[in-house]
Amino acid sequence: MSSQEIINELNKVKFGLGLMSFTWRPDPYPQSAFNESVLATIKKNLPNKTFVNGGEFYGANELNLKYIKSFLDTYPEQRENLIISIKGSISFAEQRVLGDRENINKAIDNISKYIPNLDIFEIPRIDTTVTLEETFGALSDAVDAGKIKAFSVSEVNANTLEKISKISNNPIAAVEIEYSIFSRDILENGVAAKAGELGIPIVAYSPLARGLLTGQINSTADLPEGDLRSHFDRFKEENLVKNQQIVDFVVKAAKEKDVTPGQIALAWIRYQSFKTIDGIKFPKIIDIPSTTSVKRVDENFSDVVLTDDEFEKIQTFIKDVKVSGLRYNAQAEKSLFL
Repeated sequence: MSSQEIINELNKVKFGLGLMSFTWRPDPYPQSAFNESVLATIKKNLPNKTFVNGGEFYGANELNLKYIKSFLDTYPEQRENLIISIKGSISFAEQRVLGDRENINKAIDNISKYIPNLDIFEIPRIDTTVTLEETFGALSDAVDAGKIKAFSVSEVNANTLEKISKISNNPIAAVEIEYSIFSRDILENGVAAKAGELGIPIVAYSPLARGLLTGQINSTADLPEGDLRSHFDRFKEENLVKNQQIVDFVVKAAKEKDVTPGQIALAWIRYQSFKTIDGIKFPKIIDIPSTTSVKRVDENFSDVVLTDDEFEKIQTFIKDVKVSGLRYNAQAEKSLFL
């Protein structure tokens, strides 16, 4: 399957599944929960493929890759129903992405031990210590060599997205960006417009704003001890208080429609695929909520859709509301939109 064929399949995907939350936590979910959620999501997407998004570094000792391998070993017949995207080539010791040719090839080789015939390799951020030509020349060569079918990028700006598209001999399969009612940067910085112009699908991570849009996190007391989110600005008490009006609006909209707040938040994103809104011609958008149980699969991957009037009501509200707090924190924000 070529890179363009991967893009064509992504454009048909109804629901995507983020795999990080299963393993990148102090108490990983069991393999059984992982298997059940992936199987249930596949069932929701059939006859089309299911996009799953994992990481070489999502958990200690490559646990995320081990879970994926175990799933594929147990259910080999399901491989044809999956488009598997894996992030890799990162150094926690140096706290940066390794975008040089040697480390990219090393990461692809390592991932391939767990997932032969990998669909998409994703570079998690831009490595500013090497040129774009080195990073994306290496990834394009890996596609040409048949080591991966396609590559994707994450947290890049519009100019970088265009530069990469010109550097590579192969099309960019997707651009992964945080996108939600809370995080709408891509509407203002040109990323959504450029992705639409180039026909690159958007993978929207944290579409529920890391749980804020479920209506279940109203204070720092609602976060489990040791939760990674406690390090992020939007989960500081003062910002939770300031942003409560957004959560309250979504909760109210959900009650009016007799659905959950999360379903409203996801339906808002899904409404935008392939539409032209406020001058932006959107490409396909695949949201990838963390969905760690079959119950959540049923909730997150429902057939809830917004009417035009419901969407416009949300648009009118959010245009007049300022979100308080950074998506991450000052240090982590330095690696965004490079």
